[in-house]
Amino acid sequence: MLADKPTYEQIALNRVTFGARDLDIQSVQRTGWQAWVEEQLAPPAGDDPALDQYLRSVKLHIEYPAYDYQGIKWDAVKEERPLQYLWTSAAEMWRIGHEVLFRNAWQEQIRPFDELCSAVFIRNTHSRFQLREFMADFWHNHFSVYQNKTYDMRDTILAYDRDVIRPNVFGNFRQMLDAVAKSAAMLKYLDNADSNANLPNENYARELMELHTMGRAVYFGKNSGGADVSATGFTDDDVIQASRALSGWTIKQGWTSVNGVPENTGAFFFNPAQHNIQAGRCLGFDLATLTGQDQGSKVLDMVVAHPATALFVSGKICRHIFGENPPQAVLDRAAAAWTLNRNAPDQIKQVLRAILLGGQEIGIGPQVKVRRPHERMIALARVIDAKVLPSELWRYLLTSIADSPFGWPTPDGRPDTNDFWLNPSTNVGIWNQLQYMTYADYSKVDFMAQTPTGILRNATATAEYWVGRTIGYSLSGEAMGLLASTVADVNAGYFDSPYYNSGFGSKFISVLATAPEFVYR
Repeated sequence: MLADKPTYEQIALNRVTFGARDLDIQSVQRTGWQAWVEEQLAPPAGDDPALDQYLRSVKLHIEYPAYDYQGIKWDAVKEERPLQYLWTSAAEMWRIGHEVLFRNAWQEQIRPFDELCSAVFIRNTHSRFQLREFMADFWHNHFSVYQNKTYDMRDTILAYDRDVIRPNVFGNFRQMLDAVAKSAAMLKYLDNADSNANLPNENYARELMELHTMGRAVYFGKNSGGADVSATGFTDDDVIQASRALSGWTIKQGWTSVNGVPENTGAFFFNPAQHNIQAGRCLGFDLATLTGQDQGSKVLDMVVAHPATALFVSGKICRHIFGENPPQAVLDRAAAAWTLNRNAPDQIKQVLRAILLGGQEIGIGPQVKVRRPHERMIALARVIDAKVLPSELWRYLLTSIADSPFGWPTPDGRPDTNDFWLNPSTNVGIWNQLQYMTYADYSKVDFMAQTPTGILRNATATAEYWVGRTIGYSLSGEAMGLLASTVADVNAGYFDSPYYNSGFGSKFISVLATAPEFVYR
């Protein structure tokens, strides 16, 4: 008999994971919410052992014809190849991308990115440490970079995910911001790697303040009145001075020299020849009292310490969890924990503790946050126990509905609002993908094997079983009746045939995944 409403544990889990499975809910009910949170906040440095073994065992198809034209030549390839680039160092990945792959077939050039996109979907679905996956997704959107900005962006994003974002999801925000600022991905995406002394590029400095730290709400424009607003926000002049201070923060990219020797590794370094020495007063501090790289470091210190940053970033985390209007008590606890732990190595972890354990709000409805398309696909894969496989399709499967991995072109990241994801074209697009996912080459699921044999021919019982697995509680009587009719139709047309799984998935499960009870988390 299905429950008539979600449990506390189900609501809580759905808010901070990519989908609460029935086994997850039962586990939390046995051990308690606090125990689950504490375990999730203490993951291993890399993937959990089972996930790591899976990623190292799977293979990704690659195929292209031979080519021989004007001295450029390669042999035909058609093979199932293990993932290899996920564990390649940033320097080696940069070398391979610039010295090897660009002279080869497009399929080889895009291969590292295909591996990363496959890993994103596999990790989001199969990782035991769902809170880390949830927060990695959040931080990637907060510090958004676009894979198609330049030809070498895809190679830098692989290291950006592994070495910059993932190790810092529960760490210190200042440390994370430093890693982001010095990453090849961000330096190339927002053009700071090419900022020069004569004309410092303002792209990164502006987004640092508007998007990464203080927020647009405290931007005062030109501030033509001349008032000092540094205690509450920033102006265009602050952006200009910060851009000067951060010029010279670049990467070793061939045309730059280190001690007179050109290097091409993609690694961060400070180049005095690109550094503008005219930085002045920024956010109330005179940067002229410092020199070189210390000026840029001071800018990062100031924006992190600014009170607007605590409110903006902690509030953004709360809205990602609860929706656009989080409980005020949660917002207050998060901001207080952010400020109190500003210098702690586990600052973000303490903020999450305050949000998830400081009160009872996390498991109390209503559920009003819409799952964006990527989240819906992963949630469905989790609740139907699908095995996600590597595929080049993960790179562009959600491109038409603006949710492909690292596919948002502007630095503001994907909107985290319901209105953006509830438009008709997006809903039709994701519904089509949910239909395909239940029998596509990029995932495997056996509905017949998972359904108790005693109820397979009972349409009502089968509908209730899978509603319990996917939703967790009963829908309205009319909806349950329609779902039972759908199962009966599938059974009549597909039962005892090799097409049962595809028919059941496309006709029943994908429809069930469009229910509001599944769309909202």
